[in-house]
Amino acid sequence: MNNLESKDNSQSVTPEPTRGEYTVITDISGLAASADAISDAPSLVKTADGAILCATPMLERSHNRGLLQFYHSRDGGATWRKLKAESRFHCGRLIQQKDTLYFLGAGPGRGDGIRIIRSDDSGITWSEPVQLFDGGFYNAASGCVVHKNTLYWCFGAVNDVGRFNGPDSRTVVVAADFNRDLTAPSAWRISNYLTYPGTPAALRSGVGDTPAAPFPDHWLEGNVIETDGELYVCWRTRIDEYGTPSLAAVCDLNDDGRTLEYSFRQFYPWPGAQNHFYVIHDPESDLYWMTANLLSHSQDMKMQAALEQSPRFKGRKSIRRVLALFCGYDGLNWFPAGYVIVWPLMRQASNYCGLLIDGDALMIAARTSRDGANQHDNDLITFHRINNFRERAAFLLEGEEKPRVTP
Repeated sequence: MNNLESKDNSQSVTPEPTRGEYTVITDISGLAASADAISDAPSLVKTADGAILCATPMLERSHNRGLLQFYHSRDGGATWRKLKAESRFHCGRLIQQKDTLYFLGAGPGRGDGIRIIRSDDSGITWSEPVQLFDGGFYNAASGCVVHKNTLYWCFGAVNDVGRFNGPDSRTVVVAADFNRDLTAPSAWRISNYLTYPGTPAALRSGVGDTPAAPFPDHWLEGNVIETDGELYVCWRTRIDEYGTPSLAAVCDLNDDGRTLEYSFRQFYPWPGAQNHFYVIHDPESDLYWMTANLLSHSQDMKMQAALEQSPRFKGRKSIRRVLALFCGYDGLNWFPAGYVIVWPLMRQASNYCGLLIDGDALMIAARTSRDGANQHDNDLITFHRINNFRERAAFLLEGEEKPRVTP
């Protein structure tokens, strides 16, 4: 067994009902205990043979590299088994093109470029990686778009000191002709690089401005969305060391078929945008759905000081124990649609999710810390299934009975 192998765990776990139900895709607690390994965000697809495939990059911190692993379920996510296939990626997401699957991401390390692999047998075997772009890139699994036969996704790009989440953090968009084999580098284009525009003073509280603050304001982990024929790239922002939560950066993306014109539009109110969020469009209802983590204490310094005394908590104000579900008309404005899971302890979390719509079910794979070192470093990948999920948005759908308003 190599350093990044994890044990297969197909046992269904049913916690207290108030927390939400989940099953375990894989248990990496043995690796997590060494403090050398966590996973990146998982992603999901439903394969041509009806199974659910989960792809999860495992990260080996001491060597700054990743190993992509695949998990398979034939019973709707109740049980999972690990497949033999592996590939060297530290981040990325599954892409489905009819019966062909791809994994698009970066790796093995953060300076090794954007790469892609292909599977023609529902994820059982994969091709060798093909290099698409050189440089340093990162993006956790997040929402992508196929619009006018073109695939669009985005990455953070490392700066001059090799960081994607530090000063002068940069972002970029990639696009491919979705009618072609995506392992052909000539099918791909890349946009201009866009540097974080800086946070206006009026949007900052100054709570995170301390000499010990390790991360100046930056953006990372974006989603590409299409609404009313327009393309937007929406980024998580980390401002004031989480002191200013729920604020996203929205960018415009214009494509004339040759050049991707990518530009910053505005900061925008967005629930849970201080952490990773995932946006997916549901063609049946024509609504957008999103998972995001809600904060309960962003500027309560007394509570933060108490939390930081515990070795089982990491990061000021970065609480991820509440995983919420949202829906909306345009992918930019959001209505609450309930909770996926709420953990009882501050060091617990489910976050960094991958979403998949399958019939009347919304499926979610999450990076979860149940007994992990802290809310960031997970010990599980969990699977959450919301049956009849559209019922949570009945109040938004045309034709549904509307409540009577009394003036």
